[in-house]
Formats: sequence, C-alpha cells, structure tokens
Amino acid sequence: MAAILLLHSALGLRPAVVDFAERLRELGHVVEAPDYYEGRVFDDEGSGIAHRDAHPEYFERVRALASRLPADTALAGFSLGAWFAQRLAAGRPHAAAAILMHSAAPARGAWPGVPVQVHRRAVDPWIDPSDVASLGAAVRASGAAFEDHVSPGRGHLFTDLGGPDADSLTTASTLTRIDAFLR
Repeated sequence: MAAILLLHSALGLRPAVVDFAERLRELGHVVEAPDYYEGRVFDDEGSGIAHRDAHPEYFERVRALASRLPADTALAGFSLGAWFAQRLAAGRPHAAAAILMHSAAPARGAWPGVPVQVHRRAVDPWIDPSDVASLGAAVRASGAAFEDHVSPGRGHLFTDLGGPDADSLTTASTLTRIDAFLR
C-alpha cells in the first residue's frame, strides 16, 4: 500500500480522474487527488491549456500541498499533472515513485534516485520518445528502476474514459502496472 498524490491534467479534475483515484483506493492505496483548478473543468485541450497558462501559480499550489505529505508519497499525474509530478519527484529523493501518464520530459540535472514508471501511447502528439529515453537514462544512472509502458495506437489521454482517446482496457492494465510497481 502506498500514499499517492494524483494530479489531474490541464482539463481539470474530470470524473475519469476521480474514478482512477477510487480504483487505486480499491487496490489498497491512500490517494490524494486535489482539484488545483478550483472546480474548473474543460472538454478540450486548447481551453484547458489556456486556463493553465493564465494561472502559473498552480504549480506552487501543488508544491505546497506536496510539502505537507509524507516524504515517501508516490507522485503521479496525467499529462500536465505528470509534468508536475516529475518536477516534484526531482526534488524529493525519498518519494516512493513518479508515475507519469501521458507525459515525460528529460530530467533537469541529476535524477535523485526516485523510481519512474511512464504510461503512453505509441504515437502521442504531446510526447517526444527521445525525451522518454533521456529521462530513462537519467533514472537508471541514478540507480533507480525505470519502466516505459507503451500501448499501441495513437492518442493522448487514454485514461480519461470520458474523452476522445479513452481506452478502458489500457486504463485497466495501467492500474495493474501501477499497483505492482508500488508494491
């Protein structure tokens, strides 16, 4: 059982994120899924990204929330939330893991030894595979485990079961892999 901070995408705390958090709880994990958009939810990426860009303070809100959680909390997120989780993990060497769904970026400097698990589509317009490879090299160089789970197909937020790229089977396998990684 792990404590998990689960961060939503630029679309906000949509029902799919709440459902994903509940499914992790059913597996025995303690999950915090904050709404750092304060109730704003979007159906399209353009509107969600515009909202995010208008509120640079969101990352500081997430950082403040994370600072109140145990040091070994796993940091997880969807797209923008994964970017936040990766940035947080880079400064929290005792984090149980960084679970990055729909996003991964090269490490900024030396990676602190936090295990990383990435979940993505084979073709995702928001992910550069060379960024994932670079992150993997940095994580492995730190001595930590790195897993890159690539599901076939094209799309972005496959875990958002109310969205256009929804894939319930891949979402179920993502949950299973996260649970195994954290145990």
